[in-house]
Amino acid sequence: MNRKLRSFHRVIGAILASFLLMFAITGIALNHSSQLKLDKRYVSWDWLMSQYGMGEVKPDTAFLIDNKIFSQFGNQLFLDATPLIHIERSLLGGIALEDLIVLTTDDALILLTREGEFIEKMGAEAGIPAPIQNIGLYHGEPVLQTRQSMWRSNFMLDKWEPISLQGVSWSMPHPLPQSVNTELKQFFYGKGISIQQLLLDIHNGHILGPIGIWLIDALSVLIISLSLSGLWMWGRRLG
Repeated sequence: MNRKLRSFHRVIGAILASFLLMFAITGIALNHSSQLKLDKRYVSWDWLMSQYGMGEVKPDTAFLIDNKIFSQFGNQLFLDATPLIHIERSLLGGIALEDLIVLTTDDALILLTREGEFIEKMGAEAGIPAPIQNIGLYHGEPVLQTRQSMWRSNFMLDKWEPISLQGVSWSMPHPLPQSVNTELKQFFYGKGISIQQLLLDIHNGHILGPIGIWLIDALSVLIISLSLSGLWMWGRRLG
């Protein structure tokens, strides 16, 4: 019996030693969190961010227009990593004219300056044909593809005529450049996870979610078992 208990102690002791070491290190660090300024130091590793539900940013859609990225997250429109305006419909594309950026949803055109400042929204009341499916350029002139036909206008966007054309440069979705992705990630998620929060979650097992909490409970049970069996063996020797 004693031999089995000693074997049990060795195995469980080896398992617990590494965890107790981790608890000790994280506990000491957390005790001196203020002095070490752990709440002001951050980590932003991709795998860690995803563990906290803060993974890569994924826009509903994005377009490269005039060397700028226009993207949509829900009803928020962004120019690179700067929020512009709210739009209730899905962004379908955009083009650059002489002094304008023209974005389109299925029911309206959104006019911006080349710097991204909002000018106005043009819909059916301004004679814009709908429902729009895409926007493009043909020899510098704006072209709309609707469900029924194709329409061309001048740079004033005040008159539209149905037309059939070949060779239109249609607006196409574009992936987010890494630099914009990084800036948007910081916009949505801040600097990342503070080292203080990370150490606390490692210390209490929350870093692994519900599984980590059960793991800590299991380790606590093992520590109790190890302590009780050790006391029993010590009592046997005294007897």
